[in-house]
Amino acid sequence: MSSRQLSIKGTILWSSPQEFFGESISLAKGKKVLLVMNATTAERLSLNRWVEELAGQASLTWIDRTGSNPDYKDVFRNLKSCPAGPFDLVMALGGGSVIDMAKSLAALSYLVDQEKLDHFLVLQSISRKEYLQFPDSVPIYAVPTTAGTGSEVTSWATVWDWEGKRKYSIEAPWLCPAGTWIIPEFTATMPQRLTLATGLDALCHAVEAYWAKSSNLMAQELAKTAIRLIVKYLPKVLAEGAHLSYRKKMCLGSLFAGLAFAQTHTTACHSISYPLTMTFGIEHGLACALTLARVMEMNLPLLEEKGDLLEALGVQSPAELQEWLDQTAAGIVRLRLGAFGIREKDLSDLVTLSFTQGRMDNNPVDVSPEDVQRMLRSLL
Repeated sequence: MSSRQLSIKGTILWSSPQEFFGESISLAKGKKVLLVMNATTAERLSLNRWVEELAGQASLTWIDRTGSNPDYKDVFRNLKSCPAGPFDLVMALGGGSVIDMAKSLAALSYLVDQEKLDHFLVLQSISRKEYLQFPDSVPIYAVPTTAGTGSEVTSWATVWDWEGKRKYSIEAPWLCPAGTWIIPEFTATMPQRLTLATGLDALCHAVEAYWAKSSNLMAQELAKTAIRLIVKYLPKVLAEGAHLSYRKKMCLGSLFAGLAFAQTHTTACHSISYPLTMTFGIEHGLACALTLARVMEMNLPLLEEKGDLLEALGVQSPAELQEWLDQTAAGIVRLRLGAFGIREKDLSDLVTLSFTQGRMDNNPVDVSPEDVQRMLRSLL
């Protein structure tokens, strides 16, 4: 990323539910549409009538089961449910896993017509990035129902191989949503633990975007704005989940964090988080937040503008940041590895799996296996 460049793709609409209903149906009218949205989300947000109207105006295929942190076999199963021929647009309504599934289906839609489609072919297409040979983009429209993942403004998706303990990124410029509706009302029914996990994910996005090797002044300004909003309003929304004005502030914080790390990618916190999620099922945002203060302790001495970062966080040291994290999560989850069943004997394997290309090497300080071992041991 150039120090002079800020890349923002697609249109972002701050919207009410009513505005979204009308605009989305007008967009889909007369088109072949793939909708990715869990059936439970449709029930929780009372969207079944909207789906019926959408089906009346468009040729609609509804993928209503994605799961959390989708595996490549989930992608295969959903590809098998898609009819032959290209879609005119893909619409994703849900959390980060739902939006990632929609991006994955859009990227791999060229496989639908293949007679020998199986999950091995899907894995091969992902791992070898064969989808890059088929850049005919299907426009993606995203409606996030959480405030944290940032997938609605990035050009990549995460797909897991749970059996093989691998994490893959499907990434291409055309996978950044062409349009995003930000609807705070859709986040108001998030349970407390999901609010915490996604909020901390957004905080990690912003902090890591600030210090990433690939960062620049504009990404850092977006990151600082996001950090200030999240640090102020995440504790408030955890205490009063139905308070819509707090939800709005968290949606803004998540959006700015997403726009920041869309420029930079993430760093060591995310890299170390992947095996924590793969091996122990720790929610992604919590897995990232576990090491945030420890990574900050390593990075801070080399940051030119460290005072600005500390000011945005409202702390004077990494130790104070850890105190804030612990206090914010209190009563919901204990942010220590032992709380998730991780013991000393598990650390060696976790360290081995913690080095993801494009993430760990994007950290401003070189991190060694010994550094990761020390950080993880301190969090037992």
